[in-house]
Amino acid sequence: MSNYEKESELIAYCGLYCRLCDYYSGKIRDSARRLLEVVERHDELKIFAEASKACDFENLVKGVKWLSSEMSPCVGGCRGGGGWGDCPLRKCCVEKGLRFCFECESFPCDVVKGYRNRVELLKEIKELGVENWIRKQLE
Repeated sequence: MSNYEKESELIAYCGLYCRLCDYYSGKIRDSARRLLEVVERHDELKIFAEASKACDFENLVKGVKWLSSEMSPCVGGCRGGGGWGDCPLRKCCVEKGLRFCFECESFPCDVVKGYRNRVELLKEIKELGVENWIRKQLE
């Protein structure tokens, strides 16, 4: 298996490239951890949030704790069993035995049209070919 074949396994069914994804890389988790440290150090933030009615501070902290948890939502990438298990695009591709959504004769269907920028992204991968698209992403 070539490096590009291995790397193609990090392209989700919808065309997102795990290697450059903030979930996969841990950037979101790490940023949330830093924010949580700041929030926990500054009790006055709760007072400010409540006074300005900016947000429900307890729910904000709960959300940041969730984002900063050890559990990475994308371990292994979409094809490796990570990511959102209930993703309709993933389910459809798995059921049809497709590597990418653009391989479907119904592409672009209503399911994929519901996801921001995925149609254009998938068209680009199809036009360039997977190996050339990966090269472009890594430049």
